[in-house]
Amino acid sequence: MDDLFVSFIWHMHQPMYRDPFTGKYTLPWVRLHACKAYYDMASVLQQYPDIKVSINLVPSLVEQLIDYTSNNAADTFYEYSIKPAGEISYEDKAFILRYFFMSNWETMVKPYQRYYDLLLKRGKKIDPDSMDSLISIFNKQDFLDLQVWFNLSWFGFTALAQYPDIVKLKQKMRNFTEQDKKFVLDTQMNITKKILPLYKELSTSGQIEITTSPFYHAIMPLVYDTDIARRAMPKAALPKRATYPEDVLAQLKLGRQFLIDQLGVAPKGLWPSEESVAPEIIPLVKEAGFEWMVTDEDILFASIGTERKGEFLYKPYNAIFHNSNMTVIFRDKLISDFIGFDCAKYTNKNDAVEYIVKNLLDIKSYLDTKRMNGLVTIALDGENAWEYFINSGRNFLNGLYSRLSKTQGLKTTTVSGYLESNKPDSSITNLYSGSWINKNFYIWIGQEEKNLAWDYLGSTREYLKAHIAELTPEQAANALKHIYIAEGSDWFWWYGDTFYTENEEEFDKLFRKNLKKVLEIMKKPVLDFLHTPVIAISETGPKTQPLGFITPILDGISTDYYEWESGGVCYYTAAGSMHNPNPYIHKICYGFDLNNLYVRIDHSMEKIRSEDTDLYFAINIFDHSFEYRITIPIKKMLGTAPYYELYYAKDQTNFELVKKSNDIAILKIIELKIPFADINANPDMKLNIVISARSEDMELEKYPSTGLITITVPDKDYKKKMWSV
Repeated sequence: MDDLFVSFIWHMHQPMYRDPFTGKYTLPWVRLHACKAYYDMASVLQQYPDIKVSINLVPSLVEQLIDYTSNNAADTFYEYSIKPAGEISYEDKAFILRYFFMSNWETMVKPYQRYYDLLLKRGKKIDPDSMDSLISIFNKQDFLDLQVWFNLSWFGFTALAQYPDIVKLKQKMRNFTEQDKKFVLDTQMNITKKILPLYKELSTSGQIEITTSPFYHAIMPLVYDTDIARRAMPKAALPKRATYPEDVLAQLKLGRQFLIDQLGVAPKGLWPSEESVAPEIIPLVKEAGFEWMVTDEDILFASIGTERKGEFLYKPYNAIFHNSNMTVIFRDKLISDFIGFDCAKYTNKNDAVEYIVKNLLDIKSYLDTKRMNGLVTIALDGENAWEYFINSGRNFLNGLYSRLSKTQGLKTTTVSGYLESNKPDSSITNLYSGSWINKNFYIWIGQEEKNLAWDYLGSTREYLKAHIAELTPEQAANALKHIYIAEGSDWFWWYGDTFYTENEEEFDKLFRKNLKKVLEIMKKPVLDFLHTPVIAISETGPKTQPLGFITPILDGISTDYYEWESGGVCYYTAAGSMHNPNPYIHKICYGFDLNNLYVRIDHSMEKIRSEDTDLYFAINIFDHSFEYRITIPIKKMLGTAPYYELYYAKDQTNFELVKKSNDIAILKIIELKIPFADINANPDMKLNIVISARSEDMELEKYPSTGLITITVPDKDYKKKMWSV
């Protein structure tokens, strides 16, 4: 029989780390991966001219690489690295100690004794409360060595082969100089400048096929219609429905055109973000100019309703939706995931290579019995796995490509090269809606934080849609760009409890900042809910749990000890801390009876009186589907009868006045009553509460600073439930 064709598709992707307000990159992953994965994965191919692969370049990654190399872009971590160690501040030192060990410790820290010693000196777990004493035991040379090692450890095997002075610095190990550090950072940039020209050269020679994805890596089915998630997750709680097929088409067209403009390559192939597909996207992919796309084998077998068999998996299909069709190939999940998640565990990388080659030869033998050649698609992340390999995957990649070059019966190919002579002979008329993970969308939607993020995105998108006619074409395009960035998959990946990253707060800020940027471009006030972090949906434990109903007297004074303390839930702010020694709010209590929510705010009236601005307190009460805001215009009311205003956020955008209430007293403390009926809160409903001090649109203080005050509206059996606890 003929050769078995093998197509590798290596996926290169990073979300947009650029702060839309400062223009600075807040996270360093594009710069650091450039010295390892992006350079290694292209340069290693030059040693094996018979090996052909596909490289998927996500436009958001390419845009950032160009920004670094052509526009002198910098990131926060670079700026902390370049500062002379003798001039760094207390805050600089705290940042460096916290974040300059962010890598795989087994392969990128432990092998270098000095770097590992610095980690042990800091501690594998860091207690923010002990930062003062921790900083005191690190001297100037320690910080300088740490600045160098954080960057030095990210050089891949190609860079080490081409820059012997980098190897010498690794061997030097300690006592680095400022000149050493500058050389490391300059070499990073020299390597970064080589990457895109190298990919273009390999594309021109035909050794690689460059494919791409939606510009900012949007989950196309969910942006098309969030309710599509219910097909694979019928019992999931989903956010308010949002549907923007026009955004899907725009991200496809803009992304493909960007690669044409920047690399001179017109991609034929599409890697749908997270290999997530649905029938509805087929016409859009076709219209954008793509000829084929790749997804996971689980999608195939769910689509055709059969068990896993090679004669079904190792061939292209014609996927049809209405009058459109698209060639679809399906990756071999077992081999792909073996490389991505298991290979690094093999002490002898030749064993891993032999395992892969044996699997491919077994597939060939099986297909020979079916009298078909076939295409085995091995598609996976092309950058993150190498952090877990000794020597950045050098032994494995060289061993794999060398072995495939010599093995009879196996031939690597680009996908488009294969399709030129092997058109699909089977069709799929009901492409399954799902992703590469468990053939559903659970990683990106269906949890409380993820749903809240979709609500933030949908509400901002609707607000832009309602006002876009007021913008110039340039303003509209710019506002939409930041919507597209916020549609990226990575923000939703890190929300919720499925995955953890030290950078989750930064991811949350970037997501919300891009939505805030939309409002700035529109010259509209920032929508109130965008000030509340999405990650705050994790509940904040109260200082004391409610022991029963309370019905305090609204008189603005603490009538007696038990009025609030025994029945309510108290939350103490960070009054007197080094960060805010004189806050406007220094204690919050809250509780309820069957019909009302009660809030007590202990304030600093002297500070309030001294302010020139119209200071007010705000109480935001919300879940992922609605939001109310109570404003207490405390500065404006001085000397007058107190009141509060209750607003409802229609579609979480425009706040409309519901009522003005006199159920409030302001003297030594603030006490107010909020009827549950006024906020449409039903028994057993969970309410999230954030209390803040504000001036106009600026948030001055927020409590809790992270997390939420969370209560459940009581029902008539509340007291019985409390007794049974």
